[in-house]
Amino acid sequence: MKFAAFGLALLLALSGCTATEKVAVGECDGVTVEVNFGTLGAEQISSCIEFEGEEILAKEVLSQAGVELTGTVTYPDQIVCRVNGLPSATEPLEIEGQEPHLESCADMPPEFAYWALWVKNDSGSQWEYATEGAATLKLTRGQSVGLAFASGDKTPTPSE
Repeated sequence: MKFAAFGLALLLALSGCTATEKVAVGECDGVTVEVNFGTLGAEQISSCIEFEGEEILAKEVLSQAGVELTGTVTYPDQIVCRVNGLPSATEPLEIEGQEPHLESCADMPPEFAYWALWVKNDSGSQWEYATEGAATLKLTRGQSVGLAFASGDKTPTPSE
């Protein structure tokens, strides 16, 4: 485990990015990453990713924060189907008012169980749905990017 942590630190240092845990509002000199797993039950992620240059792609920031994205077969880079392996490929989702759903990541996730990609322009702004996917969304210092799992009629923001 110590070698894995060292390897991640080395990778971040070599890439010009650094990750900081538990980011306080307005204290990130890069892009803040927030992930809310909602009903999936995993621990929320909050990280600051500092980088060189003017801008960075959302998928790179998320990756540097330890967030692994899986797209769909039909929309591999445009739609997020799984975050860090969730929802599970083998355990059906139990969503109130719906039949149990096993996410295959073949096409668009259902409207009652999907990952929403959010962006915030600065620490004083509100979260807004991203208008493009993580593979093409460009971010600059002071912005935040987030993911939140929406289930049933609940659509949380990344920092809720």
